[in-house]
Amino acid sequence: MRVVTSDPHIATTDSPAAHEQRLRHATVLVELGELSRAELEVADVLERCPEHLDALSLFAKLKHMRGELSLAVACGAQLQAKRAASGEMARMHLESMLHLAQDPERGAGEFLAVGQYQLVRKPTAYLALEDAFRSYVARRPNEARAACRQVGKRYREKDHEVYKLAVLAESWISELIGDLEAACETLELLGQERGFETDLDRLSALVSLYERVGTREKLEAAVNICRHLEKSLEHRAILGRLALLFRRLGRSDEAELYQRQHIAAYRRRMHRPSLADAVAVAAERFLPIERLREIRFGDSELPAEVSPRERAIACAIQGDGGAAREQLADSEAVLDLKYRANLKSLEDGLGALDQAVELYARALRGDPDDPEVIGWLLETHARDGQAAIAELFREPPIGSRAAQTLESMLQVTPNQPRVWRQLGTLFGLQPGGEDQRRQFEARAAALDQAARDRARAIGRVLSAAMYRFIGKAQGLIHEVWATREMASPGRGGMLRKEDILGNLTEEMKDNVRNIFLATREYAQAKFPHLTRDILDYTYSYKVTKEDEPSGGTSAGLPTALAFLSLFLQRPVPQDIALTGAIVTDAHDVLVLRPVGDIEYKVDAAYHRNLRMIVLPLGNQAQLEQSSLVPREISAEIVRHASNLDEAVKLAFGEGVFL
Repeated sequence: MRVVTSDPHIATTDSPAAHEQRLRHATVLVELGELSRAELEVADVLERCPEHLDALSLFAKLKHMRGELSLAVACGAQLQAKRAASGEMARMHLESMLHLAQDPERGAGEFLAVGQYQLVRKPTAYLALEDAFRSYVARRPNEARAACRQVGKRYREKDHEVYKLAVLAESWISELIGDLEAACETLELLGQERGFETDLDRLSALVSLYERVGTREKLEAAVNICRHLEKSLEHRAILGRLALLFRRLGRSDEAELYQRQHIAAYRRRMHRPSLADAVAVAAERFLPIERLREIRFGDSELPAEVSPRERAIACAIQGDGGAAREQLADSEAVLDLKYRANLKSLEDGLGALDQAVELYARALRGDPDDPEVIGWLLETHARDGQAAIAELFREPPIGSRAAQTLESMLQVTPNQPRVWRQLGTLFGLQPGGEDQRRQFEARAAALDQAARDRARAIGRVLSAAMYRFIGKAQGLIHEVWATREMASPGRGGMLRKEDILGNLTEEMKDNVRNIFLATREYAQAKFPHLTRDILDYTYSYKVTKEDEPSGGTSAGLPTALAFLSLFLQRPVPQDIALTGAIVTDAHDVLVLRPVGDIEYKVDAAYHRNLRMIVLPLGNQAQLEQSSLVPREISAEIVRHASNLDEAVKLAFGEGVFL
């Protein structure tokens, strides 16, 4: 059955192969910044196949990139619930119990809220384990371990899953207090019991312990376990963990092998296309070579067997235009005509532009609905006044189809100034279309100005954070906003507690006020010529992350940058995120302190396709030992700073203090 898709150039069926093709196309569109068109493709796949986890994962990424955090978190929670398997669920339950014990208001009582009005009673065994974690939080770890043993003894014959959970809880509490020997012994004894020899939850916990012990014997044992888990679990961290273990054992060849596998798996999980992906998509649908060259491919290898068109596209992307033209020279297929025209348009030789116009015109007659071809021809006419292009679009079938194509694009992305400008050029070529041309060009100019204003947003900074679902951590990039308004004489220069907005803990509100005062003094000391009016305003602050209360000190650095952006009236680039705690050593020296869950925050920055994430220098060693984020990915996007001066240079440029 043939169906119509959101992209008229992709005909597909409801087969799994067709879904994969469309998701690959959407992944390339995301990399090119075409988020709205990508979302249409993904949403259509989900409508046809709601349980498609890769489609749901890509949809979550799109919502994350757009800043629609509530939807991104909801999709992430749904994915975790569906993907969680043996080896993860037990620790997730235990971490959830620990966090409830640390937050009595949310965790107290026999009932758990599962909706606005619905409560469910917690199992008796879970209540007993929560009591054990409350003892741990109250700094009575021996009582906590004894309580876990009592639960285990009670349920050993009744319920094997509860028994296992109790033993894992006892081992984890021993690990948390540094008693690694006892933690290992607890799990090793569990492995001697029938049914638990190859239990994935037990083995996953044991690997972490053996890594921490760090003796060669334990590291070798951890390798053996990971190789078993590699066959049983689809988990990217297993590959990263094996790479780290082999590196610590001095087995560099095996470490390199697993590191390459880890990077490839990581990029796939993050929906970052390889060269082979981009070439396969471009071989089915025209994508301009100059745009494909903007993508930074992590994997530039192609399959052994590729078509001449795929080979030509790959050569063109890699800069070998001659080889690409040779592969396509004799082809009259419409898509090949487009690429021949595209390659001609990139040449500088005499007559190359005229040849490109002629080839694109032939291609448009064969496929009058391609927005890339229509757009190139109209923009070329607007720039160079090509008579051949004007004659082409005055042909009624071509002109009317082009107008329909551009108008359908505006239905999807109405705020695209480029498309409005193309539509204006098209109407300007038609008799009596001059008024429409002026209206469309005025609309495009207004949208251009709005885009420039958004790009120069003052006081808006991306902050790397983390949230938990059933105890499992996930990274998230959200915005912090700082704003100001003119104050009454003598009442400026302040940030009142009631002007700190968002879902923040009281502790964090106090920390934000502290950072505001420290950054105000810092700005006046470092930039006296730009901050003469700093006391003429009152200030406000907002955190956009609303899924759960924000707390802690890790938002200190992005908060300081947001206020500094406001004080200096200088925007922070919207393709970088920051995290780090601020320590005030002096009025002009603000030191950065390490923060927790750092690998999840780097993970979130890469997931959102950011150019850079700025971290405290003190987190560098921890990140290098991460089994979640490959070293190559960290080297690509992570930058470290030891104090606010260094972070300011990374955000505003090296010359900011000059």
